[in-house]
Amino acid sequence: YHEYSQKDNHKCEYTALNLNCGCPSPSVSGKKCFGAALMKDPKHVTKLVRAMHDGVEGKIPCTVKCRIGVNDSTPFSRKTYDRISERKEYEQLRSFVDAIASDGIVTNFQIHARIAVLGGLSPADNRKVPPLKYEYVYRLADQYPELNFVLNGGINSLSQVKEELDGNASLAGVMVGRALCADPWSFSMADEMIYGDATVDEIHQQRLCTNRRELLEAYGRHVDYEESRNDPAEIRRSLVAACAHLFAGEPNAKRFRRELDEIAARPERLQREAKAKVWSNISSGGKGSSTLASAFSTSSTLAGGGWDDMQASDSPAAVASVGWDAIQAIDDNTKWDENEPPLSELILEAAHRNFGDEVLSSCRKESYDKKVWEEEQARMRIARGDPILFAVERSSGEKDSKVSGGVVDGWFKNGLSWP
Repeated sequence: YHEYSQKDNHKCEYTALNLNCGCPSPSVSGKKCFGAALMKDPKHVTKLVRAMHDGVEGKIPCTVKCRIGVNDSTPFSRKTYDRISERKEYEQLRSFVDAIASDGIVTNFQIHARIAVLGGLSPADNRKVPPLKYEYVYRLADQYPELNFVLNGGINSLSQVKEELDGNASLAGVMVGRALCADPWSFSMADEMIYGDATVDEIHQQRLCTNRRELLEAYGRHVDYEESRNDPAEIRRSLVAACAHLFAGEPNAKRFRRELDEIAARPERLQREAKAKVWSNISSGGKGSSTLASAFSTSSTLAGGGWDDMQASDSPAAVASVGWDAIQAIDDNTKWDENEPPLSELILEAAHRNFGDEVLSSCRKESYDKKVWEEEQARMRIARGDPILFAVERSSGEKDSKVSGGVVDGWFKNGLSWP
């Protein structure tokens, strides 16, 4: 790890390195030396963070993300787990923190306030079934004022983030992952609500976008720049994915995501069609085939096969038999069509087709207030024991209704997001 860290030391401008000791995935923790399984061997974790620290020459912080503990000795059941002494469980967590922080390298811990069940629960169930125990993280923050503790797990809204930080001054922060990715616009008021009144991006000295239309316009300039420098067939999917959930919870959000999927796949589809057309043209001796024929004259693989054979040729020997000239000839004749509409235009058009001006122009404060109101209404209905009526969006974009009380109650108790 030390050699690898030194090799890639300045490859990216990282602000910190984080060792994940909390992932419960069987493909990771099942190997006994990755993810949450590391919590069972604090000495090994200490060696790892020392290697990380040495690898970057101590120039950036090394941090650790973990759970409050691990369970792999018996099949997990809530009844059995509830019989475990909380004092003993907390002391094991405290011992882990003591060991990792002992050499002064790690001073920042991000703690998912659930145990990790290393057998019998899927990664998704590991984020819902074991109960949250925020009090363990609160106690660590109080007992170790020289260390920074960040609370993670079950935090699904900006109002929850603010509630935790306002109620627990010892916490260094709150970490939100999937909820932010699933509904990023609902967190757009973070600068104002968490850090004070901010209307300007202090890093780039730019005015913050006030609504989603402005945000898409600004993001459009970025994606067009990226596609001008890179092959759209290689990067478009990742560019489009960043705004796929920008309208989460709005009518037609699912239809918008479907349109974005089509936009994301368009460069790859057009490239495949163009290459197939070129190959067909060569095979049939059509227009332009004479220009390309010489490139294929020494290619026995292509002569006896087809386009699929050439695409499957990814080993050095296979590529050599195909011929670099042949591959280059195909690529030269299937360049990205510069007459294609820019990605920014396609994304904005999809947004305007699916959402009205009220949605596109609603400011961040309006969206935040609406989210808080919905959360409060849901809590009031649950407190009264009312059945919960909520809308389920069909693939057509229409609305269907279902009634459920216990399900929604379970959402809040298990830290799941409101649909």
